[in-house]
Amino acid sequence: MPTLKRFSVQGTAVGGEQSIQLDEISILAEPDTLRALGEFLINAANEMALNGREHVHLQEVIEDFSHERHVDFIALNRALILPA
Repeated sequence: MPTLKRFSVQGTAVGGEQSIQLDEISILAEPDTLRALGEFLINAANEMALNGREHVHLQEVIEDFSHERHVDFIALNRALILPA
């Protein structure tokens, strides 16, 4: 795996609204779901690089998104958004 540039992860607790910085994340999912999330991140990165997108929500690009069954991933373009 290549060296990664600096990045950070923020999140909110279930039912919460305040964003906090996280040290680590764990994703409990089937392998096909993990692959789909990876595909989402790759596509979001391409949108940011090619079209200057500021951010991309998972909930906007999958057909059956449900707040009861899924967690929204929001990919943020560090070149356009300053860290909190």
